[in-house]
Amino acid sequence: MKKTTMSMVGLVSALTAVSFLTPVTYPSAAAAPAYEFTRPELESIMDDLIAWLPGAWDNYPQVHFERRVYTPAEGEHAHWHRTFARIDAPQIGEVVFYGQINVGGRDGPMMHRSQILYKVWIDEERDVVVINGQMPLDPAAAVNLHEKPELWPTVQMRDAAALKCDFLWRRDGAQIVGVLDAKIEEGRVGGPGTCSYKVGDTDVEFFADAEWTLSADDHWDYDINLMAGHQFVGRSDRTHIKMGRTRGYQCSVTDRSGTRAWHAHDRGANQEVAAETGPLRLRLLRASMPDAEGRGMHDRLRLMLQPMDGEAPMYEVEAAAKADVINLSHAEVTATCRASAELPPLGR
Repeated sequence: MKKTTMSMVGLVSALTAVSFLTPVTYPSAAAAPAYEFTRPELESIMDDLIAWLPGAWDNYPQVHFERRVYTPAEGEHAHWHRTFARIDAPQIGEVVFYGQINVGGRDGPMMHRSQILYKVWIDEERDVVVINGQMPLDPAAAVNLHEKPELWPTVQMRDAAALKCDFLWRRDGAQIVGVLDAKIEEGRVGGPGTCSYKVGDTDVEFFADAEWTLSADDHWDYDINLMAGHQFVGRSDRTHIKMGRTRGYQCSVTDRSGTRAWHAHDRGANQEVAAETGPLRLRLLRASMPDAEGRGMHDRLRLMLQPMDGEAPMYEVEAAAKADVINLSHAEVTATCRASAELPPLGR
């Protein structure tokens, strides 16, 4: 499995960017395995994409682990909250998704240029499942497009004919994996699963090495983008942003200020509370963490009280990872959170 951050966001940015920097260098390429899928197997991959990709994904559990247990040499990963939705846009294709990234969590601002329309189809000639992604023609109008079905019949990709890279999907055990691949052999100078091309009418070369892994509960995103040999997307440690599917919770919270409702989610939602010792952060988080003795990784739902300026909990309770209810009572703060079919509002 390849490693580091971003996805097709950098690829889209590179379609117009031009930079005259150092000579082009590429990560060393190794021989890759061959895959040969039947039509029913390709249809199964497509079915899993349709079933698994839509929803909300968040990597705060990764950030939480890096703050409490181990911080990579390059520092903690950026915090992404990623939304995908299947939309009805036959003018683009039979299977179309819209996606965007909110930085810093579900209530954070949308990442610039992260709005992407994804067309998915089975390529009969190559016997592969393909995703092509590109920004909408009018990105300002398409913010939170998944909530605007009135725009779906008219939304368009910016310039689908200009796309030079495909995302090719295969099954790998219990997950499916997509790797970026040039549409033509000359674009695979970095080896299989890479894409490079000249930008516009210049001699500046864009290079991308990207991978997504997807299962029912996990979405890992890796992307390296170089322009004229300069890396402008991704991390030098070449590691994934590790996102988990996000579930909504409706909570009732009582503290010194009274009782109130809190619409939360299980990937790091937080609420300020008034405790006997002063203001604290109440956080709901499903994450894989070591146990009390520091051993192993255990996926659990946690409701915790944290200092406003720290990550380690002063007090926490645990429940099964997909528990329908979790309760906390400590320091004059009580909270009950119950699973909900709805997520909190996005980015506002």
